[in-house]
Amino acid sequence: MARIFEKLTVLELGTGAASAMASMLLADHGARVVRVCASADASPREGGFIVWDRGKEVVALDLTSLALGTETPAADVWRGLVAGADVLIEDLPPSSPLQSLVDPAWLQRINPRLVACSITAYGKRGGLRDEPPIDDLVLARMGVLGGMPGFRPAPVHVVHPLPTVGAAILGALGVASALLARERTGRGRMVETSLMAGALLYHPKVDGTHIARHVFQSHPAGSAPFYSNYECADGGYIQLGCVHPRFIAIAADLMGLADLVAEPRFDQGRGGKTPADVQEMRDRVAQIMKTRPSRDWAAAFETADVPFAPARTSEDGLTDPQVIHNDMITTLDDAILGPVTQMGVPIAFSRTPGKVPGPRSTLVHASRLPPEWPRSLTAPLMLHASEQLDPPPLDGIRILEITNLIAGPTCGRLLADLGADVIKLEPPGGDLSRPIGRTYFYSVNFEKRSISVDTSTAEGKVVAQRIAASADALVANLRPHATERMGITPTLNPRLIETHLTGYGWTGPYAKRPGIDPLAQALMGLQRAQGGPENPPVFPAQLAPTDYTTGALGALGTVLALYARARTGVAQRVDANLLSGAILLSSPWFTRYVGKPERPLSDKGQYGLGPFHRLFSLRDGWIYIVASTPVEQRALLAAAGLSPDYLASAPTKPGQHPNDGPLARAMTDAFAGRTVADLLRDLRSTQVPCAEAQAGDSALFLEDPHALENGMIAVRPHPTAGRLRVAWRSIQFAHTAPTAGRPTALLGQHTDEVLREVGYAELDIRDLHERHIVKTELA
Repeated sequence: MARIFEKLTVLELGTGAASAMASMLLADHGARVVRVCASADASPREGGFIVWDRGKEVVALDLTSLALGTETPAADVWRGLVAGADVLIEDLPPSSPLQSLVDPAWLQRINPRLVACSITAYGKRGGLRDEPPIDDLVLARMGVLGGMPGFRPAPVHVVHPLPTVGAAILGALGVASALLARERTGRGRMVETSLMAGALLYHPKVDGTHIARHVFQSHPAGSAPFYSNYECADGGYIQLGCVHPRFIAIAADLMGLADLVAEPRFDQGRGGKTPADVQEMRDRVAQIMKTRPSRDWAAAFETADVPFAPARTSEDGLTDPQVIHNDMITTLDDAILGPVTQMGVPIAFSRTPGKVPGPRSTLVHASRLPPEWPRSLTAPLMLHASEQLDPPPLDGIRILEITNLIAGPTCGRLLADLGADVIKLEPPGGDLSRPIGRTYFYSVNFEKRSISVDTSTAEGKVVAQRIAASADALVANLRPHATERMGITPTLNPRLIETHLTGYGWTGPYAKRPGIDPLAQALMGLQRAQGGPENPPVFPAQLAPTDYTTGALGALGTVLALYARARTGVAQRVDANLLSGAILLSSPWFTRYVGKPERPLSDKGQYGLGPFHRLFSLRDGWIYIVASTPVEQRALLAAAGLSPDYLASAPTKPGQHPNDGPLARAMTDAFAGRTVADLLRDLRSTQVPCAEAQAGDSALFLEDPHALENGMIAVRPHPTAGRLRVAWRSIQFAHTAPTAGRPTALLGQHTDEVLREVGYAELDIRDLHERHIVKTELA
C-alpha cells in the first residue's frame, strides 16, 4: 500500500536542524521534499544533516536579492515552487529580510491550500523573538539546566538537543493536523512552533495555589535507590528501573537486602524517611552491585524479571537485537561518505509503513523548478469568511486514552491541544501519577476529560468497549495486548486507529520486558552521553527524554493514521517505542561511517563543550555562551580581557578536555567577578550569543512577559489545585479558534457525562456507581 504522504510535495526553506528533521519525518512517509538553498552554496550539509537530509531534492536560488514584485528567474521559480507545494516548512528569523518570501497573505494568494509551518527560536512576538536559535541557550533560558542533577550544583550542561527534536516533532505534528483539517475545509493554514516550545515539551511548566513545589532530583545516578544506575565489578554500569514495590522486593532479595528493605524507615525500598535513610540504602545497593560483573547482574535480573538495562553508548545500539527487529537501522550509500548506517523510520504503521527514501542528494537544481514539479492547483477551494475562524484542526475527533505516567499522557495532551476530545480512562486508583502528586501530572493531563472505570470487572470492560466503539483513535501505553484483554479489538470498531506506545516495541526479544524511560536512556547511550567520558552515566529523571519524545511521536503517528483513514478509509495500528525515541534524540551519533568525528561531550564538571561553548559562573548567577564564529570568539576574548592570540599561546594538552585547559581557566577567572546583567549587556553589544541560565522554577516562565505575549500560558481555576497555570499552545494556527483549555480533570470527573454520551441510562449509571464499577471524585 502507498505510504501516507505519497504525492504530497513539501518545500523546506531553512538552515536549522529542527526544520530539516521535521521535513525528514514527512519524507519518511512518502512526501517529496525539496530543500531550497537561499545561497549559491548548496553543497550537502554535514553532521546530523547526513541523516535529516536523506531523500530530499535540492534547489539553489539567490533569494537574498529576490523581491516578490520583480520578474526575475529566481522569483518565478519561487512562485512556481509555492504554487505547486502542499507544505512549506521554514525557520527564517522574524527579522530576516527574507520574511517577504513567506508572508502569509502572499502565500495564501499564490496557493490557498498551502500549509505553511514556521519554526523560530522563541516565537514571532515578544522580546526574545530575534534571539539566535541555539539549543543550549534555549535550554538555559527555559530553566532546563537549572533543574538538572549533576556532579556539582546546577545549572548543568545538557548534551541532548531537546529543543530541536521537540520543535521538529511539534512542527511535523502541526503540519499533519493542518493537512487533516484541509481534507475537510479545502484550505491550508499557517502553523507556528519554536525551539522554546520544543524545550517545554521536556520541561513542563505548571503551578497551582495548592500544588506542592516540585523538588528537583539531586543525585546524578537517579531519583531513588532502586531507580538509579550503579557501577559493577567490571566497570560496567547497570540502570535499575524498579518503581513498583514488587520489583523492588525481587531486586532486594537477589541482593540480600530483603531484611533491610523491610524496615519501615525505607518505605518498601522506594526511598527513606530522611535523606540519611535514602543515602544509606543507596550506598548499600552500590556496594553490592560492585561485587559482581555487569554480565552476571544482567543475567540474574533478566531471569527474575527485574526492570534493568546496561548503560551503553549510542553506537552500541546499532547491534541491539530489539533495535534491529524494530527496523530502526538502515544503510544508505552516501555519495560523499560511502555507506552510512543510520536510523530507520521511528513510527511504525501496520497498513501504510514508512520507508527511508534514500541518501541525501548531491544533485542541485539551480534557478529552475525540479522536474515534474506541480505548477497549478486543480482541487476546489473554500475561501475564508472574513469574520469566521476555523475550528481547531482535530475538532470532532474523539480519542480514548488508556495511559499512565508520561509518554501516553503526553500523546493525549498534544492531541487535546489540537482540538481532539480526549477521554482519559483511569482505574479506580487513577493514573499512577495522581497519588504521588507530581506536578507534571497537571500538565500532561490538561485539556482532557476523565472517566474512572474498574476494567478488571466484566461490566467495566463493557464500558471501555462502548467508549472505544465511539472513538476515532485509541492511545495506550500498556504492555502489548493489554487493550485486547479489555475487549478492544478491530471487530469492535473497524474505523478505530490504535496507537500503542511501548518500551521496546510491539514484538521482538524485549517486547515483554517492563519498559520505562531510564532503561531506554541507558540502552541507547543517553545516560553515558550526559555523564560524559570522565563521569559515570547520568540519569536525568525529571527530563524523561525518551518518554516525552515517544509521546510526541505517538501523537504525530495518530494524526498521520487519521489522515490516511480520511484519504483511503484504512484504519490501522500505530506503534512508537522508547528505543526509537532515544534514537531520534541521538540521530547524528546513532550512525556508522568512515571518517565519523568523535562526539563532543562535556567535561568532568559538566560546564559544556569548550571555552567558547559553555556555562560560566558569575558573581550573581550563571550565563551560557556559544561563540561559534571567529568574530564571536574574538569578541568573547575581548570581554574576558584576553588577547585574540591567547588561544594559540596557551593550547590544551593532548587528551585534555578543552574546559580543563588554560584558556577556559582564564575565562572562568575573568568572568567570576562580573554580574549577569553586566556581562549580558557587553556580549549582546558585540553580538556574542548568550543567555542567562535560569532556575528551573515554573513561575519564571509562567510570569515571563515573552511567554504571555506569545499566548503560551493558560490560567484556570481548579477545584483542588486552586489557581492553575499551565504552559500550552506549543503549536499555534492562524485564523483558528482556540481550544477550551479545560483544566486538568479530577479522577472520574466526567464519568457520568461520558457514560450518557455512549448510551447509558441514568438508572444504569447509578447502578455502576453503587457496585463500584465506575467512580467520580468530587472536589
